[in-house]
Amino acid sequence: MADLLTVDILAEILEMHPRTIRRYIRDNQLPATKVGGEWRIRREDAEMFIGSKLEHIKSNAIQDVQAFMDGKDSEVDGKLQVCSVLDCYVEQAEAFKISEAIMWHMNQPDPTRGKAKFQYFFDEKENKGRYIIWGTPAFVGKVLAAVDSAVGN
Repeated sequence: MADLLTVDILAEILEMHPRTIRRYIRDNQLPATKVGGEWRIRREDAEMFIGSKLEHIKSNAIQDVQAFMDGKDSEVDGKLQVCSVLDCYVEQAEAFKISEAIMWHMNQPDPTRGKAKFQYFFDEKENKGRYIIWGTPAFVGKVLAAVDSAVGN
């Protein structure tokens, strides 16, 4: 089951509304199967879909980081706000597992999280996963430490 994603998880990874993901499924742009009345997307199909949208995702990520640096985007709560860009030079399968681990933290009830935000994409040319995480320093630090432990540096 770990190789199947829900519409909601893929929507969070791509920072899209779940309805948008369902529209891609309905329009046959994203293969999916119904399991128990809910759409499930195979990891390989999600990676292919993400790859085809890579330039759009990169552009949005750059705009979001620039907005944060310019002080214009404050979707994060608290007096202290952090935006961290993490590059992992790993194979695509491991990069996707790292994104799932980050999403796990994003979905856990955690008082240090506040309003946090996360973007991920994999660049096949550079063989690199790029993760952009916004949140409180305590939460972003916790997520980065978890990734470091998982990758085993």
